[in-house]
Amino acid sequence: MVRTAVVSFALSLGAILAAVSMSAPQEAIAAKACKRTAFETKLVADACAKGGQGEAKKAMKAWMKKAKKQEAKLECGSCHSKLAPGYDLKPDGLQKFKDLGGK
Repeated sequence: MVRTAVVSFALSLGAILAAVSMSAPQEAIAAKACKRTAFETKLVADACAKGGQGEAKKAMKAWMKKAKKQEAKLECGSCHSKLAPGYDLKPDGLQKFKDLGGK
């Protein structure tokens, strides 16, 4: 009797989890799109086209790792006035990116 109850509970739990995963909104599954639609850098344009904000963030972190060899104190806030969701640039942010080898 106890075994039947445990099996029944496990089956019920499995059915609930399956139903929840099937009804998850597409936005949660799909990559979050980049806010910008016009890009001044090839790095970010390519990354956004490939995989949205997550891919752009990954590309920028990889670029920063290389750029820190030139400017050790470099951080996101060196070029960006705000981060997510728009990643607004400071007035000199794009030029700083280019000066450090960004394309």
